[in-house]
Amino acid sequence: MERILELLKNQKLRAVCYGLLLGLVCQLHLAPFAYYSYVVSLGTPVLNILLLFQPQLPVPLLTGVMTGGACLLRGFLGLQAGAADFWEMAVPALYYYVSYSILLSLSLSKMRGHSKARQMTAMIICDFLANGLQLTLMGHPEAMAVWDAALVSLVRGTLVWLLYWMCSWEQLYIRKKEHQQHYAQLCGLVSDIYAEAFYLKKSMGDINRLTSRSHQLYEELGAENQQGQAALEIAREAHEVRKDYQRIVQGISSLVSQYEQESMRLSYIFQIIEDNVRRQIQEQGLRTEFKSRCRTELKVGPYCDIFTIVNNLISNSLDACAGEGRIELAAERQGEEICLTVQDSGCGIAADTQEYIWGAGFSTKYSPETGEMSAGIGLCHVKNVVEHLQGRINLKSAPGEGTTFAVWLPAEKLQKPGEGEKR
Repeated sequence: MERILELLKNQKLRAVCYGLLLGLVCQLHLAPFAYYSYVVSLGTPVLNILLLFQPQLPVPLLTGVMTGGACLLRGFLGLQAGAADFWEMAVPALYYYVSYSILLSLSLSKMRGHSKARQMTAMIICDFLANGLQLTLMGHPEAMAVWDAALVSLVRGTLVWLLYWMCSWEQLYIRKKEHQQHYAQLCGLVSDIYAEAFYLKKSMGDINRLTSRSHQLYEELGAENQQGQAALEIAREAHEVRKDYQRIVQGISSLVSQYEQESMRLSYIFQIIEDNVRRQIQEQGLRTEFKSRCRTELKVGPYCDIFTIVNNLISNSLDACAGEGRIELAAERQGEEICLTVQDSGCGIAADTQEYIWGAGFSTKYSPETGEMSAGIGLCHVKNVVEHLQGRINLKSAPGEGTTFAVWLPAEKLQKPGEGEKR
């Protein structure tokens, strides 16, 4: 099998194989007119479609093999049917296929590199001329025969045109869909990296404060004091850690900036999030129902912050639903604020736990395989990002009744200067 596939990579051998198959396809024909032995076959449109999709094939070899196969088979089939002798059926086919092969080979050799529309137009003209020549050689040069030849050429050419553009549109649609999926994954990845950079920047601020306080403690205790020396050592180590963090943040920021846009419409952000969530649900075999609704077309500048907030909240909702249930994501404008809500029908959060969920390291999730607890920084991160945008977040939940997170963000903090909402 591999040997056959290797042989078929040879264009001349492929042209011969295609030509033989086309010779068989040419036997599928209609006889719509009264002219004796004049039939309209399916071979011509199939040949044209093949050449449109595989223009690298050698046209003279392909059409030559097709012509020989079609004429021989047409003659033998007529002989077997008893309707005519061999030459009465083979010669009319020979008139058409020989003339069409020559005209097509010359036309396409002159039009290499031209648009598909011009090539298809040339194919229709070649078909018309070959049909007209066939009818003339068969003794039908009258005007009616010319009109019939033109009709056949237009019908076959139109069918080829429609089929080619339908296939091209389908391929374009598939490529566009794949591009959107890759773009959605890239946006998710960039937002995750951006979120980590945001968290590192916050940690850098904590380290700066630690360095300052350690150095202040050193000065208060004095250089000769042993504890003062320990405080100075802590300040030095904290300063080194800060420099490492700074290098990491700069590298991440440089990486993210390569893929960042200036702004993105909130509805498009929701579409990307929805595509990623649905893909995650499908890949993990979950039975969770997900819906999203965006009632604003605000162009968001810090869109990575929106990805960070919503992705973390949806991730928690997916865990709370435990593989089944319902999650709804919504956004709408309320005055000068944008309200984002993530609602799920999961297990809910107990009232005595709700005040602790915003703290770093707090988590009720663990791996069933290893028993290891989750890092517990998701909601803490969400809270930090919301506060960074001068917004607020509200939680409504009860055990067994699901959870709703509502985030209010100032519209002016989200949109870039000069970019308002599309009405």
